[in-house]
Amino acid sequence: MEAQVVRHFLAAFETGTFTGAAERLHLTQQAVSKSISRLENQLGIRLFERDGRRLRPTVFADMLLPHARAIAAETDRFRADLQDMLGERAGQIRIGVGPSAATGLIAETLENLKPSRKVRFSVSAGIYERMLDELICGRLDLLVALRQVDRPEVLIREEVLSDIAYVVVAGANHRLAHSGKLTLADIASERWVRGADIGAVEDEFLASFAAAGAPLVHPEIETTSVLFAKAMLQQGTHLSILPELLVLNEINRGHLAVLHVEAPRWTRPLVIATRARAPTPPLVSSIVEQLKRLTG
Repeated sequence: MEAQVVRHFLAAFETGTFTGAAERLHLTQQAVSKSISRLENQLGIRLFERDGRRLRPTVFADMLLPHARAIAAETDRFRADLQDMLGERAGQIRIGVGPSAATGLIAETLENLKPSRKVRFSVSAGIYERMLDELICGRLDLLVALRQVDRPEVLIREEVLSDIAYVVVAGANHRLAHSGKLTLADIASERWVRGADIGAVEDEFLASFAAAGAPLVHPEIETTSVLFAKAMLQQGTHLSILPELLVLNEINRGHLAVLHVEAPRWTRPLVIATRARAPTPPLVSSIVEQLKRLTG
């Protein structure tokens, strides 16, 4: 199968219409339809049932989907590696950052580098595990984030910058903000805001509460928004368990407070990740070294 035809199939599968696929690919609807028909003829199977304008994937399309995505990813990765080797991407560096790393670490690093004005940086925020595939496929050059789930990946080169502590945080006007030492039992029944997709560390602090005989109540609010979590905490009615680096500015400004809770230390590693099999652009290497100096 040609890589181009594979992309046509993926666009049709993901958008559900030839019109949507054509818009995504910047082609005509007729061109996409003919491409899919040729693929079906080559394979001798029906990939889509036509239901008016909608496309209903058949079982064969579902079977083809993971293979098609793998082919597209390998093609993207080869193109990115080739561009790196030829030096064609020297003017653009694409960085993925997790919320904790985005609180100033990357900004300070880029400011200290003082690169040429010809260099353009693209910085995208997200969750480490979700950005790994972007890095593997070459759509990112560098990833700096908390590794929330341990996922072995032979295509990734990782270096640990530091261990980031998770702390119990409250608004500065919360009734427990200035209570001195607290136990897990003291805070278990409070109102909680929980971050979604926080990974392995959640199991650690839930186990700590259970071991203390104080099971943590089901969180009242769950969110993927760091800004919302901080805003909710500042109302003074909820608690949350967050990476200390994530809320350090608000703590220093007196907007949030860390509760002094007698509990095991909860940590996750802050890591730099690059592609293991790709040439590393010199500027990416400089960013890595600067990050190590800042966190060393």
